[in-house]
Amino acid sequence: MANGILTAHSCNPVTAAAVAEIDAATAPAKAAFTLLFHGPNHANADLEQGLASMEGSNVYGCSTSGEITPGGYFENSLVALSFARKHFSCVARSITDLDSFGLQQARELVLSMQWELRERAAQSNSSNTFAILLIDSLVQVEEFVAAALGGELGNTHLIGASSGDNWRLQRTPVLFRGRLQDAAAVVLLVHTALEFRHYNFHNFVPSKQRGVITSATPSQRVVHEINGRPACSEYARLCNIDIAEFDREKLSLFPAIITVGDRAYPRGFLEILADGSLRCACAIDEGVVFRVADQVDYAEQLQTALGRIRRDLGNDAVLLGFECAARKQLVQLYELEAPVTALFGEYNVWGFSCMGEQSSVLNVNNSFNCIAFRAHR
Repeated sequence: MANGILTAHSCNPVTAAAVAEIDAATAPAKAAFTLLFHGPNHANADLEQGLASMEGSNVYGCSTSGEITPGGYFENSLVALSFARKHFSCVARSITDLDSFGLQQARELVLSMQWELRERAAQSNSSNTFAILLIDSLVQVEEFVAAALGGELGNTHLIGASSGDNWRLQRTPVLFRGRLQDAAAVVLLVHTALEFRHYNFHNFVPSKQRGVITSATPSQRVVHEINGRPACSEYARLCNIDIAEFDREKLSLFPAIITVGDRAYPRGFLEILADGSLRCACAIDEGVVFRVADQVDYAEQLQTALGRIRRDLGNDAVLLGFECAARKQLVQLYELEAPVTALFGEYNVWGFSCMGEQSSVLNVNNSFNCIAFRAHR
């Protein structure tokens, strides 16, 4: 608790019992706010009733495609981080009109949150305040929401993640004040006296294999043609994979890389459709030029990145991580669970596997997105 953050994890399959374990370990009713990430099997009335019974009106979160703890990856469990009032102040909003959310709505929302936060913490400013966005991934509007909010927040860091349901793509609710909400988003504006930093990194570099999206339906994030050929077969060719062996797991290993300035951003694919089109996890459009990704050593890159965070913030830092679910697939495919679990334990990583990551004004994927806190002295 030296850093003002209590953490807890429950693998109990009975939702009410799992919530009770989280309550006993973190006492959410006494916190400034609590983040709760839960497997889709817990997205039910028992979760809401359990949170209500423990006065969980300051509990926010979402369903996941897997949970992350210092013990490694889990599925269908509960992970909680409770932020002490002594070190944190928080205001929250729910966005329930995601399809019509734009610049004007973002401006009004951010201004009202900043005003309310200053009422609680007069010293709050962009250097000691950050924003968290948790958003229903099935609505597929992360680009617009992140761009609008990030633009209004300016120099205040925005870190976000899209909810999941273990790749079922059926229901991915968010949790606002202890209540599940579909087709919605949660925004938190948080002030803290603790030192913190926002990081986003991935393990891909652009290869020489180049493609152009020549036919797409942007509103559905679907690519029909690449280089004037059917998307699936052409992408398999660019990845040098036999089309008969090309599946979602292979797709997770070879995201498209789009370069903006001097930074390379992966654009992953969610699924191969029956007609050979590819559904993307991020916004896509005709005319976009990309390169197929090459991987760098996953475990080595993760250790380097986490080591940098430790050098920045000290040995006792706590990491709140929103990691693309495709990265977990890669870890499982290459049987890297042991070294990755060891790194999560060594560097005190908590969070969940998500279906998209928001970093400032951008929605990205195939990345590790986190905010890290230095322990209070």
